[in-house]
Amino acid sequence: MAQNSTQTQQLITTVRILRDKCAWTQALTHESLRTYLIEESYEVLDAISEQNPQMLKEELGDLYFQILLHALIAAEQGHFDLDDVSQTLNEKLLRRNRHIFDEEGVVREEIITDVEEIIRVWDAAKQAERQGKPQPRKNAGLPAGLPALALAQKLLDRHTRAGSDKAGGHQVSEATRAKITDEQSLAAALLEVSARAEELGLDAESVLRATLSKQYGSEFTATISPKSPSKR
Repeated sequence: MAQNSTQTQQLITTVRILRDKCAWTQALTHESLRTYLIEESYEVLDAISEQNPQMLKEELGDLYFQILLHALIAAEQGHFDLDDVSQTLNEKLLRRNRHIFDEEGVVREEIITDVEEIIRVWDAAKQAERQGKPQPRKNAGLPAGLPALALAQKLLDRHTRAGSDKAGGHQVSEATRAKITDEQSLAAALLEVSARAEELGLDAESVLRATLSKQYGSEFTATISPKSPSKR
């Protein structure tokens, strides 16, 4: 652990020197780093797909570099620093995982192991955070920068399980249900739709995103999943 801490401190020092001495790094802003953050995130996903630990280690480092830069830029602007980021995350983990930690942050003697109950406790903790802080959230709290297909599926999932009327108009037809029965048939259907979009000269990503914007609006209340553990 001591060695890891030392390496982390050395890395932070290196990044600070780069920010101070390197003209290119000095010019970076939160806004100009957005593209790199997305690219590095996808490279991490590629490394996971490759099941290559060495590659994953390197790509996680590149992604971590983005986090360090954002924290350093924020510190320069007097907003927060890396310690504040760590503190905020730690407090959130303690607060939202009440099946493990009590109100004082101490590990409970009896720990819940039922997954559905864990999600219920997690959801309750998240809801408690929002009490007294009513505010509209875009895309049901989902990142607007998600690819349109991923955003569509998550929106439909959240609104369907929340009983929202917005998802009512997207019921799967029996014909579609019969045609798409597994991963292979789903992939074939998606490729067929993509090919048709190409024939029509349409950008499928843009069309789907525009449709989501029209049908779901720009802002609505975040919904809560009683079943899915994928919200972290």
